[in-house]
Amino acid sequence: MIDFSLEPELIQLRESVWKYAVENIIPIQEKIQLELDAKEEFAWPIWEKFKEFGLLGFPFPEEYGGQGASALATTVAWEALGLAGVDGGMVMSLSAHTILCGVPLMTYGTEEQKRKYLTRLATGEMIGCFALTEPHGGSDSIHLKTIAVKKGDRWILNGSKIFITNAPIGDLFLVLATTDKSLGSAGITAFLVEKNFKGFYVSRKLEKMGNRLSPTGEIVFEDCEVPEENVLGEVNMGFIQVVRTIFGWERSVMLSPSVGSLELVIKGLTAYANQRQAFGKPISYFQAIQKKIVDMKVTLEVARSYLYRVAWHIDRGELPFVEASSFKLFWGDAVVNHIYEAIQILGGYGYMREFKLEKGYRDVRLITIGGGTSEVQRTIIARAILGLSGREIE
Repeated sequence: MIDFSLEPELIQLRESVWKYAVENIIPIQEKIQLELDAKEEFAWPIWEKFKEFGLLGFPFPEEYGGQGASALATTVAWEALGLAGVDGGMVMSLSAHTILCGVPLMTYGTEEQKRKYLTRLATGEMIGCFALTEPHGGSDSIHLKTIAVKKGDRWILNGSKIFITNAPIGDLFLVLATTDKSLGSAGITAFLVEKNFKGFYVSRKLEKMGNRLSPTGEIVFEDCEVPEENVLGEVNMGFIQVVRTIFGWERSVMLSPSVGSLELVIKGLTAYANQRQAFGKPISYFQAIQKKIVDMKVTLEVARSYLYRVAWHIDRGELPFVEASSFKLFWGDAVVNHIYEAIQILGGYGYMREFKLEKGYRDVRLITIGGGTSEVQRTIIARAILGLSGREIE
């Protein structure tokens, strides 16, 4: 017998996160969101609320200041943030900090590294970043031009990374660099780089279409000196260990806020369709409107089940690489289309900033691009289905 229901503790967790966000984050957000989105500024008051509830270290072990939450519990909590309406950019910054930087450190870090860095991520003393993408490569995550060479008790890094979430405000950067070019993906090493390390700097802040409360930047390494003890995991195993672990979380858990957001959109559209009059009756009576909302509801339920399944695999110690790519592909294309249709239902109001759906569309558009484009996900899935060899694309 298979039980598809969430455990009562997880249901309670979702309700408590949702309630906290509605009561403590949304009132702040309503006052500053539109202004900060226009200026493309980070919302520090919201970040403080994330810290207050313990979200900055949510999946970290309790001994390092975290909540010890599972991947499924983290998924449920992040979904509740979306359902409450928490800004997508702020949740993206939270995810980059907690999941992309913190989870690999939690998984592969030495005891000394976890005491030094993971505890400081959990308290918010440090803000974490993940640095993989390079200017030349985009979704090509294997052929890295950032090079690391061992000299004595230090590694010297040279190169650059782009589209790095939290870079302008970051303190700790989990950086992937090539240490043996001849080995391809088996010659990449992960490093923990502090912002004050010699030879490291943020070269520029990038202006974006959406998720504008989340700062994004380009970083540069010019003979950047990294102590030997700041290698994360094994030398030449950075991609095999760290990146493949991240991809499971990034292509599932990190997308859960947008799943919650679609549920919030459906609720808002339902109320609007029952209230809005056209041709003498509520527009909810028109089949064209019904179809759009029904399609959203069906997609939501499929996505939620798929999302929980991937998180369940992660909690079993598995790397659901293909499953996570499949979910991201399905969800990215679907949610972008549904938010487009939601704007269509609202008509002229949907085009206005005050209704926030135009912002929602700008935010979700990233899902088909970041963390590997939809085209890359199709290639990954095709390789698995067809049994093709080669790892040119991960």
